[in-house]
Amino acid sequence: MRRIPERSSPPEHPARRAVLRRLAALLAWAGLPSRLRAAPPASGSLPRRALGRTGVELPVLGLGGFHVGKAPTEKDARRLVETAFSEGIRFFDNAESYQKGRAERWMGAALEGIRDQVFLMTKTFDLAKRDAEGAKRHLEGSLERLRTDHLDLWQLHSVRSVADVERAFRKGGAMEYILEQKRLGVVRFVGVTGHKDPEANLRALAFWDEGWRFDVMQMPLNPIDYHQKSFQRRVLPELVRRGIGVLAMKTNAGGALASRGVCTVEESLRYVLALPVSVVISGMETPEQVRRNAAIVRESAPMSESERRALLERIAPRAGLELEWYKS
Repeated sequence: MRRIPERSSPPEHPARRAVLRRLAALLAWAGLPSRLRAAPPASGSLPRRALGRTGVELPVLGLGGFHVGKAPTEKDARRLVETAFSEGIRFFDNAESYQKGRAERWMGAALEGIRDQVFLMTKTFDLAKRDAEGAKRHLEGSLERLRTDHLDLWQLHSVRSVADVERAFRKGGAMEYILEQKRLGVVRFVGVTGHKDPEANLRALAFWDEGWRFDVMQMPLNPIDYHQKSFQRRVLPELVRRGIGVLAMKTNAGGALASRGVCTVEESLRYVLALPVSVVISGMETPEQVRRNAAIVRESAPMSESERRALLERIAPRAGLELEWYKS
């Protein structure tokens, strides 16, 4: 298990660490599988957007890590990651809790050799305690499984309620430790995710106003969200006002909108891309889904305002929390 510097330890000089990472990447590149090294570029580039005020620009489509861990075999997981990379995806999502670490292990193995060419994110989740000790243990395990010495983004995962947020943001809580790791240089940026209750995300923003300055927030954004416990209407404007990067997830409500005929995957993606989001994190299960979603993002314009209004009006009668079970 990788060791994390104690709070009293000075951070390694960023320039030295960058040189070492570039050298490691160059050495590993020579041994990459030929199918990845020689993969033909996808036609056209994915649009890029700013990640809040971080100074980073990223392709707007990201790969959700949960489905990497759900792949039938590690070979299938590798194909999923390699397809995403060849399609121009550079944002890779994960969490230590996904399949008890399997998603991180498989993604780390698939990204070895191209680690410095991607933006790698994972998360810490300990609903019972939300303390620094648990976060430290999770970070050490994540770095080991992902085969890296740093994270581009580390997030407090799945805040559920106002009380949950307050546990994490207390002295000695998980968020204090997360911010400390940013100061030490172990993680570049930090964030908060929540998909259950907008009130929890808004409480985290109240802490941001008090000086707990995280860089991004990840939350569900999709056409049906507009009609019920809406993150788009309640939280999104507050993120934009503060310049916090917006990571959209569950853009098709975990597949429910398409599978139940509410709207298509293309409609969902184009709807969310019309919002002020930085990256759309999509839970894609197969290389074919990766290629389809990448083609939609490359070739289809975000919805116009009139198209968005028409879609919202059309699906309003279908609204119900059974479509967004994660909010219940």
